[in-house]
Amino acid sequence: MKTGAVSSQWYAFATVVLWSSAFVFTKVALLSFSSTALGFLRCAIASVVLYAVLRCKGVRMLNWRELPRFTLSGALGFSIYLFIFNKGSETLTAATGCILIATAPIITALMASVVFRERLTRLAWIALWLAFLGVLVLMLWNGSVSINAGVFWMLGAALAISAYNVIQRLYANGYTSLQITAYSFFTATVMLAGFLPESIRQIESAPLSHVIAVIFLGVFPSALAYLLWAKALSFAATTSDVTKFMFLTPLLSFVLGYVVISELPGVETWIGGALILSGLALFHISGQRAERARRAAMRH
Repeated sequence: MKTGAVSSQWYAFATVVLWSSAFVFTKVALLSFSSTALGFLRCAIASVVLYAVLRCKGVRMLNWRELPRFTLSGALGFSIYLFIFNKGSETLTAATGCILIATAPIITALMASVVFRERLTRLAWIALWLAFLGVLVLMLWNGSVSINAGVFWMLGAALAISAYNVIQRLYANGYTSLQITAYSFFTATVMLAGFLPESIRQIESAPLSHVIAVIFLGVFPSALAYLLWAKALSFAATTSDVTKFMFLTPLLSFVLGYVVISELPGVETWIGGALILSGLALFHISGQRAERARRAAMRH
């Protein structure tokens, strides 16, 4: 195996581990911090790290006239996303939350089919409905009267991050992925700045372990993970070489949830999760087939 391919897979695996840890350490941080305060602190810490990276790399900083175009991406990808993600994490296990967020690639493709007129294959539609069935299992396992509100919050988070993914494609011309991520974090921090006083009060009353969890979330699953992911993509021959590692996220969240906070998901997570992950696997296969067909057409 070539050195570049090995490097891309190590970077991708490290990214997935960090993203998986966010589901667990968010639950730890929420023991002392509100959803809004945690969202602000995570954005603020990530912004400091990413600003330092931009300065070290000598990357062009954002022109203030360009700020409005990153307001929407900052809101959907970080300020709104992190708030509703935190709300969902309050009542869901780390594994269940992770499985629901894992539907984002399918939702992104559905949005892209509308915005960019990209056709979904029959297999992709089957994958979509299979994942939707898994979501219904998670929502209605205890009966139609007892619907877990956390599922709605987490699905809202999946919708927000999917919309952010689509917007990233719209901004792709003229900006690197690092710039888009950093500028979106900057604008998200400004949007959530009203929660600074609340955040300070909660830091003062929180135990050190919970403060460390917040710092970890801002530095590692937020800033560092995005940098590693960009690095993985730069070494990979194809996007699927690294995106396949995202299928490990629910398993890693389950393991970390058990090790860190002794959390075990319920039966509905296993059944609904199996359906959702099966849908994701089918969707991945559909994407690979479409990519092979596109390359074959280009050769002819």
